[in-house]
Amino acid sequence: MSKEKPDQLGNGGKSVTRRFYLQGLTAAGVGLGGLSMTTGAQTEDSLPAPFCGDAATGPTDPPGQAGQCIDCVREVCENEPVAVALFSGGLSGQCFTLSPEEIPENADYITLKAGQYCFLGEVPEDPQEDVTWCIEQSNGQPDRLPDISNVTLYTCPDEAPPSVDDVDVTCEQIVITTSNIDDGETLDVTVDFSDGSTEEYTPTVTDNQATVTLPGDRDPVDLRIEYDGLILFDAGVAASDAPCGDNPAVTDIEVTCAQITIQTTNIDEGEQLDVTVDFTDGSTETYISTVGATGVVTVELPGDRDPERLTVEYEGLLLFDQLVAAADAPCRRQPECPPGLDIVYKYYKKKGKWCPKVETGGDPDAFSIEGDRKKVTISAPFPFAVSYAVQQKKHDKCYDGQKDTHHKNCKEQDPVLAEPVDGQYCATISCKKKICWFRVFCPEDNSGDPVSNS
Repeated sequence: MSKEKPDQLGNGGKSVTRRFYLQGLTAAGVGLGGLSMTTGAQTEDSLPAPFCGDAATGPTDPPGQAGQCIDCVREVCENEPVAVALFSGGLSGQCFTLSPEEIPENADYITLKAGQYCFLGEVPEDPQEDVTWCIEQSNGQPDRLPDISNVTLYTCPDEAPPSVDDVDVTCEQIVITTSNIDDGETLDVTVDFSDGSTEEYTPTVTDNQATVTLPGDRDPVDLRIEYDGLILFDAGVAASDAPCGDNPAVTDIEVTCAQITIQTTNIDEGEQLDVTVDFTDGSTETYISTVGATGVVTVELPGDRDPERLTVEYEGLLLFDQLVAAADAPCRRQPECPPGLDIVYKYYKKKGKWCPKVETGGDPDAFSIEGDRKKVTISAPFPFAVSYAVQQKKHDKCYDGQKDTHHKNCKEQDPVLAEPVDGQYCATISCKKKICWFRVFCPEDNSGDPVSNS
């Protein structure tokens, strides 16, 4: 869930060799709003945060925001870094400012996520004044970087840090599996429920496990686990046996580039969900989607942007709020068939290949054609369809440039739609009888006489 204020934690061990290699920026920063920290235009005292890699998408390790840019910090920490403060919600611009009071004493590095990009900055030791970090553009990125969407501060521990290795969430309880936490130690656990309520717990660790007993009649949607000044887990969750009681709930999610399918329960047909999708490029789309007869809701997506976070609400209830990724990622704009494409191919025996005979529209050089009159594969970098005819009587007068007077013996077959294969679109025609001709055209243009045979 969105953290509207910074989360600051206590002191923890730190071990890091400071690397003062970061260079300043020249572009002006844009102010942020909605949080307790302040922002403004970049000054000569601003600290650089250079590009360090692309953000992880979908389920991450650790889960949630802390896992999106952690790989950048892993490159500079001797041991596994751990988040100590998270900021998100209401951010904008390319610079980010914190006061000394807002910076945890054990913070070593800061990551700023903007769109699908991660930027890494240093946290100065014992700052006495406000600290501003500005993201730094790198080659291959757009001229105008996306706005900052979240910020995470990390510590580099002296040794293998405490960690949460697994959480098992049901309506009745949450079982937390830990490492490097002694028996008898307590965790600070916060659970947000779909009805907007929040409960706090302090379970004790025994044999690397801690158990939280839940009310049982409310659906948990967000879980935060802290220990000794470290954020070990902060992400959306769902009970494996949802729904809890008779509450409306989301029980399953399927995400592709083209659509999101949401399975609900205890919501009547015809009811509407408020769905918000954040994409990796920093854009956000909102949808009002209707529940079907089986409780299924389908949300059509642009298809050319990678979904990153999904939020589902119903009548004031937060049913789902988690990072997601399309099963068929990366999402790219589908290439379009050239308008007016219409090329007829004939097989020339002397040349031993298929050649264009009639070029009404389109570029024959865009196609790769392999095969003979019994089997031929056509490939192109865009979608297309193929109509074709096969020989019905035995004769050999359909080739070598002779005037064709025998196409009454060739029967047209059902068109074939090219399918995506390894970045190309391919269609294969395979027949027992010889293929007389084939025609390539745009899939949506399948009317009228398919070919001129003269």
